[in-house]
Amino acid sequence: MNHSKTLVATAVILLAAESVLAAAPSLPQHRPGLWQQTMTQDGVANPKASSEICYDAASETKMTALGQRLSKNCQSRQISHNPDGSWTMSGACTFQAGWKTTSHATLAGDFGSKITTTIDAKTIGAPAPAMNGAHHMVLVQTRLGPCKPRQKGGDIVMNDGTKMNVLDESGN
Repeated sequence: MNHSKTLVATAVILLAAESVLAAAPSLPQHRPGLWQQTMTQDGVANPKASSEICYDAASETKMTALGQRLSKNCQSRQISHNPDGSWTMSGACTFQAGWKTTSHATLAGDFGSKITTTIDAKTIGAPAPAMNGAHHMVLVQTRLGPCKPRQKGGDIVMNDGTKMNVLDESGN
């Protein structure tokens, strides 16, 4: 699978899984600042899927609201806070085009300096063949420090230098 198809598949699967996760108002939030995100999918590190994102309280609130809107596509979801401090989420979502994703995720870390999210997802009926099937992803987020000058909450810088604001892209 080429890198662009991998990125699309990863983004869609993560979107489905994250919509379940972000809709949980009781999850701890990122410590404000600049976070590096790296992704491994199906055991292969994808440097093109790495990025840096600036979080602040307002962007966390908006991303949670976006997750709640996206989770309306999910017919079921279960969220539990485990004794070791980690969180476990499961969900099943159906999207407008009729494709379905089931996901199970575990978030572990202190949410102040490092978060590891492990996602097992299965997608069927998706418009792009690369998106279908079972996928195992690990997203590691590490806090680098304060956001850089002129960055605002929701700003993302991809590994290739592409810049966007996730909140602007979502219409928020």
